[in-house]
Amino acid sequence: MYMQQSGASEIAEMHGPGNENHATSEPHRPASPATLIAGESAADYNELLARLANALAPADVLEEFWVRDIADLIWDVARLRRLKASLMATAARDGMKQVLQPVMEGNAEWYAHAWARRQEDALPKVEEALGRLGATMDHVSARTFAARIADFERIERMLMMAEARRAAALAELDRHRANFSQRLRRVLAPIENGAVGVSVPIGPGHGMAA
Repeated sequence: MYMQQSGASEIAEMHGPGNENHATSEPHRPASPATLIAGESAADYNELLARLANALAPADVLEEFWVRDIADLIWDVARLRRLKASLMATAARDGMKQVLQPVMEGNAEWYAHAWARRQEDALPKVEEALGRLGATMDHVSARTFAARIADFERIERMLMMAEARRAAALAELDRHRANFSQRLRRVLAPIENGAVGVSVPIGPGHGMAA
């Protein structure tokens, strides 16, 4: 049994040229490599991309590019969060210097740097000074954050923008699939309702059983 040519051609156009073999053909892959920075793993990125492709099951080349965009944005968000934590760790000596200043005066900077390097002869004196001040590492973190507040705010804005772009890409993928589904229903409705003729070819090799 065959659909009338007009109905079949409309469905074919919706998939685009060559998509009739999409289920069995090798999926398209974006040509450009992932943009990684020092210390990042291409294998980890490729695993993320493969897991996303498996979960979202892109149906055409447009969806494959959306999946790649989403993978990049997820990677960017993770990178920014990691950089935020690294900034807190590397800038901690600035916070420690400010905390130690009241009791160590001119030596506060040296002890803060020695503490950051985990220099054994400095650690007990730093701990003693914190005890005399009634201070904890929370106080050091607060001072560190205050000293680098502008940097943290910039990273936070970048995080918000990356998360918004990720949400927009997912929404665009949903709209693409919804539009395709609606177009497919419009094409199939007259066929299913009998408005578009269907024929059962009868001829050599197509005879009906007695």
